Amino acid sequence: MSLVAAAVAGGALGARHALETDHLAAIVTLVDDDPSRPGLVGASWGVGHTLPIAALGVTFLLLGVRLPTSVTALFEGVVGVVLVYLGARMLAGVLGYREHDHGTHPLHGHLQVGDLSLGGGHVHLHGDSVLVGALHGVAGSGALVVALVAAAPDLPTGVAFLAAFGVGSVLTMAAASAAWGRSLDAGARRTLRGLAGVVGVAVGCLLLAEVAGLV
Repeated sequence: MSLVAAAVAGGALGARHALETDHLAAIVTLVDDDPSRPGLVGASWGVGHTLPIAALGVTFLLLGVRLPTSVTALFEGVVGVVLVYLGARMLAGVLGYREHDHGTHPLHGHLQVGDLSLGGGHVHLHGDSVLVGALHGVAGSGALVVALVAAAPDLPTGVAFLAAFGVGSVLTMAAASAAWGRSLDAGARRTLRGLAGVVGVAVGCLLLAEVAGLV
């Protein structure tokens, strides 16, 4: 496989991968944490999602090993728990309880990268989104992406695939979360937030049931 072919395949897979049900279920609940910058919430998820895939993929490619199935199942269970929590938190907000305050945002976490401030003015990577994205990176189909990288014929091909995959994931999820944010602003915000909470809990429960072998 040429570098160009690897990049095209990686970008297409990254875009498709970002739109999986459990990923969207997470992001529609996370957007509510930063409604003024919904696109950045999605982009943060994409960055967090790409980091473990890149680290594991390159490491396994160099060592010639594969990610154990038991490990991916464990992280898939963790993702299920996180989705249930995010959905329940969203529903609690719809019912009137809200811990996160964006007026003075005392409970809001920001990240620093060197001398560049990614906080303050809300131009930042959202910590929750990065973490949830990273969990998705080693669970379920994220493990398949790691396996594809590990199976690359050489390091440059694997890196080209990974770079394009990351760009595709970040841009697609940023666009999806921005679209969801606009939908919330367009009206029926309470109903849409309630729907997002129900979807988050439902998808999380399905993941947990799948990990437990019930479905």
